[in-house]
Amino acid sequence: MVVNSKHSAEQRQCSRCCINDLNRILAHPPIWSDGSFSQALPDLLDIVVDMLHLDFAYVRLKDPVKMEYLEVARTARSLVGAIAPQEVSSVLSTSLGQDPKTWPLIQRIAIGERELSTISLHLGWLPDDTGMLVAASHRAEFPEEAETLRLRIAANQIASGLQEARLFSQRTRVDETTDQEVWRRTKEILALSEDRRQEIVELRRVVESLRVREIDIQLIVDAIPAPLAIMTVDGEVEAVNRPVLEYFGMGADELKRWSTTGAVHPDDVAATISTWRRAVQTGEPYEVESRHRRSDGVYRWFSVRGFPLRDKHGDIVRWCVLQIDVEERKRAEEALRANERNLNLIINTIPGLVWSASADGSADFVNQHYADYVGFDLEHLQGSRWTAAIHPDDRSGMAHAWRSFMTSRRAGEREARLRRFDGTYRWFLFRANPLLDESGNVIKWFGINTDIEDRKRAEEQLRDTQTKLAHMARMTTMSELTASIAHEVNQPLSGIVTNASTCLRMLAADPPNVAGALETVRRTLRDGNRASDIIGRLRSLFNRKAPVARPVDLNEATREVIPLLLNRLHRDGVSLRMEFAEDLPLAAGDRVQLQQVILNLLQNAMDAMSMIDDRPRTLTIRTEREQSNWIRLSVQDSGHGFDGEAIEKLFDAFYTTKDDGMGIGLSVSRSIIENHHGRLWASLNDGWGATFSFSIPRSAESITSAHSLDAKGTLGEGGVTRNV
Repeated sequence: MVVNSKHSAEQRQCSRCCINDLNRILAHPPIWSDGSFSQALPDLLDIVVDMLHLDFAYVRLKDPVKMEYLEVARTARSLVGAIAPQEVSSVLSTSLGQDPKTWPLIQRIAIGERELSTISLHLGWLPDDTGMLVAASHRAEFPEEAETLRLRIAANQIASGLQEARLFSQRTRVDETTDQEVWRRTKEILALSEDRRQEIVELRRVVESLRVREIDIQLIVDAIPAPLAIMTVDGEVEAVNRPVLEYFGMGADELKRWSTTGAVHPDDVAATISTWRRAVQTGEPYEVESRHRRSDGVYRWFSVRGFPLRDKHGDIVRWCVLQIDVEERKRAEEALRANERNLNLIINTIPGLVWSASADGSADFVNQHYADYVGFDLEHLQGSRWTAAIHPDDRSGMAHAWRSFMTSRRAGEREARLRRFDGTYRWFLFRANPLLDESGNVIKWFGINTDIEDRKRAEEQLRDTQTKLAHMARMTTMSELTASIAHEVNQPLSGIVTNASTCLRMLAADPPNVAGALETVRRTLRDGNRASDIIGRLRSLFNRKAPVARPVDLNEATREVIPLLLNRLHRDGVSLRMEFAEDLPLAAGDRVQLQQVILNLLQNAMDAMSMIDDRPRTLTIRTEREQSNWIRLSVQDSGHGFDGEAIEKLFDAFYTTKDDGMGIGLSVSRSIIENHHGRLWASLNDGWGATFSFSIPRSAESITSAHSLDAKGTLGEGGVTRNV
């Protein structure tokens, strides 16, 4: 950060000047000396005119001793000839109005051809005070903030002088009245006995003490900036300070009848009187909140606090009543209550079971939906008792997940069944989120439980539908595979018939050829087993069996599918390339379902090349190892490919690019691969055609075996390429 040193120095210099000016004002001697007006006020105005470079400064106030209005003005040399000090009052009355109470704070006025900016500051506090301090300058930006501060300090100095003069005048009048009364009584009893004269002396001492105490109490009360009243033990207002008079706009005599003058809101009078009487009986401090009417008729809330004042014997001699304005606090509390009501309304309206828990995981709040659903209130769900509504089979898993959330201090979710008030269990998704402080420590947990029963049922129905679609997809291939099946089965059957005929001829020979007959029998058994294996594979492929996850040799499973397509491969003139990794690990999955996916990908590849005549129809099927214990199988064709923008739609149900397609093959295939925790995707080739691939994880046995082989250093990698 770059600091302008010149600018900073100017600021420091300005601040020092401002502080020096304030010290000059505050160090100025009192405005009144011994209760009489002195030269101190004109001198103070001269100081203000000089330090602020004013055109003039003007003060109008009521002399508290003579009760006459006084006007004092001081002008700068630049204004000599334009206006005399005694003419300032007339100019201000003409420009600002006859009533000084209505003079605006800031105003532009004209004196001859000069334009001046004025600021008018009140001096007094009481309603009958009309003291004003007016300062004027030809500068358009007058007054600046620092200038306003200095003028307010000067106004406070003048006001303090007014107060001192009032107190001096009051003391003087009290002294004169008291002295006259005391000495009048003294003269009347001078002729009495010595004992009576001693009583008079004691009486005078008591009266003097009371007079001094009264003056001291008023001085103390006026020095307190908050509204304060002194009350007798009987509840009568004895003295009030200036803020009280200013707020209520009433005299001290009217405030003594506060319960009937409307000073306190009618709805709060009874409670205030009741609280006061109870405090008088017990002698204990009291506090009550009530609305007090301001001088403009507006009611504001106050916190009224009463404290007993006791003498040296412990007896209550007075009550000190402090009034603290709490209107803003009341409004804030009401706004807070409104926000709480709105928040509770929102939380209870959320269509979910909302809850919160402390940092240690103990439940401390549930919304109305939660309580209504389980049929318990918060008291029965606090702590760890909320787990009683979890299904017994899900309870341990839920507890483990909850401990995991708290340990990691991260958001989490878990599915579990929650018991409804009628005993029915429904599936819910429990979501928890921590509120962290700046150090990352958990302050509180918040969560919501969402009913997913309908979703779980829909997922179950979807799985059933996918199973049926998979079976349908297998059945739709039967018409195209019939010829291939017949051709595949016909070969071993023809061999069986031929071998059987040969065997009969050998046995019918003379002598019988037993060795040759035995060989033909062995060939017959071989062809019979071969036909049986073919029929068994076909039955498992087209039969609706539940998927079984077992180690699968993906190379061998693919080789078993190839014969089913040989007839079409030769018919359509498709060249098949098989690039199988020799060291391919076993995959974890259902052999029949994986063969269904491979068969579907191969058929789609041949369909994509059915209309190709200008280039070779090449179909490549490839297996390979991937990192992180995954296995990939890819089917690549040289067809027309597909629209790149429709790549995501290829796997949607009932979306097809074929004229006679159903659009379920790829959708079912993706579902099968995803159920194997794998991924199926498509990509366009650099040249012609497209490639469809899927990756699935290796089986646990394969991983264990691979680790063992790696440890011995005997596991190698390689591949084989075959042309069909």
